[in-house]
Amino acid sequence: MISSNNIKRANVAFFLAFLFFSAIFCGYTKVNNLFHISLLLFTISLIFIPESRKTFILDRERKKGFIYVALFLVYFSFSNLWGSKPSNIESSLTHSFYLFLFLGMMTTMLDSEKRYYVLLSSIAGILILSLYCLIFEYHSIVVERIVSNHHPGPENVIDLSGYAAIGVILSFMALKEKGNRAILLVVPVFFGVIAISQSRGPIIALALSLLITLPFRKINKKHFLYAAVTAGGLSALLLDSVMGEQIIQRFSELYTQSFLRLSIWEHTLQLVAEAPFFGHGFDYHLEFTNYSGEHIRTTHSLYLGTLLKGGIVGLALLLLVLGHGLKNLIGSAREGNQFELALFIFMLIFYLSQGIFAIGNPTEYWYLFWFPLAFSLAGKRINKVA
Repeated sequence: MISSNNIKRANVAFFLAFLFFSAIFCGYTKVNNLFHISLLLFTISLIFIPESRKTFILDRERKKGFIYVALFLVYFSFSNLWGSKPSNIESSLTHSFYLFLFLGMMTTMLDSEKRYYVLLSSIAGILILSLYCLIFEYHSIVVERIVSNHHPGPENVIDLSGYAAIGVILSFMALKEKGNRAILLVVPVFFGVIAISQSRGPIIALALSLLITLPFRKINKKHFLYAAVTAGGLSALLLDSVMGEQIIQRFSELYTQSFLRLSIWEHTLQLVAEAPFFGHGFDYHLEFTNYSGEHIRTTHSLYLGTLLKGGIVGLALLLLVLGHGLKNLIGSAREGNQFELALFIFMLIFYLSQGIFAIGNPTEYWYLFWFPLAFSLAGKRINKVA
């Protein structure tokens, strides 16, 4: 007879393997099968091992968090009924079930002694993807700002840069967890991918999210001097390199590019006005050509995408989920867990100008949206892990 401990160990092994390989191979069926196996094992443990069910009801705040997530997922699954493809409700409910249990498994791991392995598995996967990009995709990313057809990871350089930024934050989190400075050796690789992608959004989101990790109360004149020297050195490096010139050029185009985003958001809001309360349904997307001649299908904002599909009710549910998570992590940050909050804030800022929705099979937004959200559900218990 298979013991409960063996089921738990097998679940951990398959889930960690999924985290590792899904960071490299985005949306691959064979990788997703690892998740399905871990999902099956986790479901068995929920049914036959009473302790496993405590994941969802450990304390009042966590229970509320999972209830909010469930409401969000169920509402948008049922939004298929007033969309163009009502028959998709079964698929959406299945994906919602996957996501709910993914959060359950993540939270279980983050509350256990396996937490550090979650960090290492994710960091290792993102590191291998980053090295692949620097070695084999450098030219296409730098010159054309696209990835090749053979690229195993995210389909666009913005999401790729988002992966690398998450790798940076997770590395600092792992350093604080165990104090092993060797983990910092991977950080330059992640910054290298962020640099060659030349993506403004992830750079801005990462910079702002890391600000909260600074010990402002302990900063003195020496720190300002170090910061000035570092800033001066980086500026000189940027001005004296082709890559630096390209990054500066990208930021100099920010004003002009903002009008393209605004035209998309204006069109989105016009469509929202047609169905303000419940939206146009789960499968709805943009389909128009903007003033620059570019064919647009995405809202370039998760929040506006949610509003478009689910209306005011859908956006309110999303904000309820995110607001609860932010509240939990602010409390956790006061106890010394600033990098968990930084990861969450990165996600919030990143999706201001990226994406359209986040419910579906395992793909890039599982790492960019649901993965950071899991840390907020783990809440204040994060700092209790040795």
